[in-house]
Amino acid sequence: MLLRMSMPLVLFLFAWQSESTPTVQQNRLKLLYYTASDDGSHHLTNTKIAEALVRKGQDVTFLLSDSFTNWRNASGADKFRFIVHRSLYTTEDRERNKRGLSRVALRGELRGAVNAMKFLLRSMYSADSHGRRAWFNFLWSECDTLLGDNATIRALREESFDLLIGDDLSDCQPLLAEILGIKFVLVSGTGILPSKGSWYGIPNHSAYIPERQAGLTDMMSLPQRILNTCRYFVTGLARRAALWRFEDLQRKYNLSPEKRMPEMLAQAQLWLFYGDFGLEFARPLQPNTVMLASPMLGLPSNEKISVEQQKFLDDANEGVVLFTLGSHVKEVETAQAQMFANGLAKLKQRVIWHFPGSVTHLHIGNNTKVVQWMPQQEIMAHRNTKALLSHGGLNGMYEAAWYGLPMVGIPLFGDHFDNMERAVAKGMALQLDIATLTEDALCDAVTRVIEDPRYGERAQHISRLLRDDPVIPSEKAAHWIAHVGKYGGEYLRPRAADLSWIQYHLLDVYAFLAAILFGVLGVLLLGCKGILWMACRNRRQRKIKVN
Repeated sequence: MLLRMSMPLVLFLFAWQSESTPTVQQNRLKLLYYTASDDGSHHLTNTKIAEALVRKGQDVTFLLSDSFTNWRNASGADKFRFIVHRSLYTTEDRERNKRGLSRVALRGELRGAVNAMKFLLRSMYSADSHGRRAWFNFLWSECDTLLGDNATIRALREESFDLLIGDDLSDCQPLLAEILGIKFVLVSGTGILPSKGSWYGIPNHSAYIPERQAGLTDMMSLPQRILNTCRYFVTGLARRAALWRFEDLQRKYNLSPEKRMPEMLAQAQLWLFYGDFGLEFARPLQPNTVMLASPMLGLPSNEKISVEQQKFLDDANEGVVLFTLGSHVKEVETAQAQMFANGLAKLKQRVIWHFPGSVTHLHIGNNTKVVQWMPQQEIMAHRNTKALLSHGGLNGMYEAAWYGLPMVGIPLFGDHFDNMERAVAKGMALQLDIATLTEDALCDAVTRVIEDPRYGERAQHISRLLRDDPVIPSEKAAHWIAHVGKYGGEYLRPRAADLSWIQYHLLDVYAFLAAILFGVLGVLLLGCKGILWMACRNRRQRKIKVN
């Protein structure tokens, strides 16, 4: 009887609780991921974010170029769907372009913005560089063929994606989002570029935020601040000029042709960039800008160290140095490769050298083991690994910091130089110049970062800073992407992103105030002039009366 009487009360309370407690609609998002047709580290790190999104219950589709579809067969590819667009490039074109870039970088011809610009101009007008399949045309050409691939665009529209996630390696992302009628998020694997970040309304200041490839830190003297300010101006003009060809595509495909490309890029709902203040210089950000260290960090791995490599590591009583110049370096001139081999042979530590090319023509030291492939993070985590010798790629640098390893960097191109400038400024690394590198300098630098405890202590300190974040980078990125996919990101976007350069820097305000000031000064001047004229006139009149 008591149970029968209490049932209505229980049902009433349950109904009241259901009505009064807000429920969150768990919608499964359909996400399109475009890594700008990259076939290297950019795509690899983005797959880690995509895997985190899948773990959160989202549906992820990768858009690939038919010039490189190997990622469809890579580990973990079964988690995603794939759509392939046509390309003017072939796999052979990609390999040829990468080999050419590698050769130039190893000669030291891409050090600094000036050298990079010289190389670009030389390449544009050389006899063998004409045509849309040259390397400097790659991103623009891929964008053109993608937007013009009617079958692929039709298939993408039929999918009705909720959001585009794009690597900002290419400026095609806002155009692709516009043609599909969806919003987009940008992921940057090279950190914030000051001259580009201003398009998103991110505050920049040349007094303490160095422009890329300037060789500067956040502590600058007067001449350095002058140089940095000039670089801001020149680099900003260069980056705007680089967008002209994409504006041609805007007009060609009628994608909001009334807007400039910086305005199109500024429509991003969210900007994720790889970086952490443990290794970055402190600077202001905006609510729609999220920092995360390399998405490769903190993830469980099924990769195992081979038996042969494991024994090599375990038996290294003096420790092990990990040496890699990245997967893009597949061939090195014999004299330079032998220089590396000789420098490594002088170390008392053992060396694991990751090199996908042939070394049969080299004399390799007894302490050196050359491998075609290795589980890099697992080797870094080994108790006997003492240091990383690398080209200064962002992922490798953050992996070394995560495991508390000091570094020696030999930057080759792009963001490598800036990454190493930051690692050196933070006290965990030394930097070498590829153009003047000798075997003795190589040996001395590696020995110094291992034997001088200051480098290891700083690396360990940065490791603790990175690991103190309660959320690993890939999960952090997935959370914010899903958040923007569900609720939109307009409330995070600063109004500064919509202001013109004149409005942002208050030049119109200063001009108005200056006009008022000059007007007031003009009135005062005229008034003083009138008073003086009246005084002089009265004085003359009195003289006349006296006379």
